[in-house]
Amino acid sequence: MKSQPGQVAHQLGTFASQARSHRSPTAQRKQFDILLSAIDDTVRQYRFAQTALSSGNSDAYLTALSQAGHAYKSADKAAQRYGMPHLADCAKRQGGPQQSPTAARPAGGWQLGHDSLYPAQQVGAAVLGGRIWVAGGLTGPEDATAKTEFYDPTIDTWSPGPALPVPLHHAMMVSYRNTVWVIGGFEPQGSQVSGAASARVLYLDQDQDYWIEGPELHHARAAGAAAVVGDKIVVVGGRTAGNSAEQVTPTEVFDGTSWHDAAGIPIPGDHLAAASDGTYLYAVGGRSLEVTTNTAAVQRFDPNADRWTQLPAMPSKVSDSGVAIVGGRLIVVGGESTGTVFGTVRAYDPATSTWSNLPHLAAARHGLAVAAIGNTLYAIDGAAQPGHNASTSTVQILTFHS
Repeated sequence: MKSQPGQVAHQLGTFASQARSHRSPTAQRKQFDILLSAIDDTVRQYRFAQTALSSGNSDAYLTALSQAGHAYKSADKAAQRYGMPHLADCAKRQGGPQQSPTAARPAGGWQLGHDSLYPAQQVGAAVLGGRIWVAGGLTGPEDATAKTEFYDPTIDTWSPGPALPVPLHHAMMVSYRNTVWVIGGFEPQGSQVSGAASARVLYLDQDQDYWIEGPELHHARAAGAAAVVGDKIVVVGGRTAGNSAEQVTPTEVFDGTSWHDAAGIPIPGDHLAAASDGTYLYAVGGRSLEVTTNTAAVQRFDPNADRWTQLPAMPSKVSDSGVAIVGGRLIVVGGESTGTVFGTVRAYDPATSTWSNLPHLAAARHGLAVAAIGNTLYAIDGAAQPGHNASTSTVQILTFHS
């Protein structure tokens, strides 16, 4: 516990979330609430200890660790009074048996992490050095932000990053050559929050202090999708701005030096999502300017062959979802349709060309950022209502075991 207080906090927090996700007990309700309150206090103390340890403040670390130890003993006693084994034994049992030797399976339902620093939707995500970066987004229907932030899952803590040069939303994000890239998006123009689609490309300097201008896209676009395939950034789909907005069909590939056009996406769309398994880019869903035109298309792009392939469609049409690849499967999270926000989570297995259902999000979202680190999936921010209303700062976490 001394060396990994953040891990202890995560284990106990997950245990408490799982306990809350089940039906509340009718008997011993008061003792059950006392137990969860004691665990919550213990989680906070261990998080304080991890934060102090990470910042190098040894005095604060030792003080927090001592307080965490006292809180842990109190929670352990509360557990035994409730009729449970010691908390240490509960944590060991948390993972449960493995269900499949070939595919990652959820170890439980979605859990909640620490809220992000500001509510946002229409955001992307990029994983760098074990941290998840989020940049820009819509904080309200008519309000875009230039703020950035990053999440450290080992200590369940958010920190601010350097502001973008301009407010930006519906942009694409990737991690490429050891830094974070922000590509395209809508830039506000006067009173128009989606005034112009951008061709701008930004990347974070190596000290993560400021943003540098990179080579611009050939085709300005927002609400597109991007992923890194091998050593190339691939950008697909999206739309332009204004009353005469159009779909952007050309695919663009960045080789580290310049962009070049590649084969156009067969079913153009905006508000689509993309992820890469290192060999292909998978483009999922999307729409043609209006949410009433949602598609269920799943399209695979091979940048080496400059070729698109149509894969089995999703069970239902969706746009504005998030995707990631975990355990070799393409995971599609949330999204929206006319008047509806989805909590649906589905998995596509390329080996069998089949779709399956996974546990629903704890809270339905669209316009969210989705990222995977190892066998853990993170769904960050997003909107709780259709359109650009109800931006949130919620962090939802689903852990798989292989």
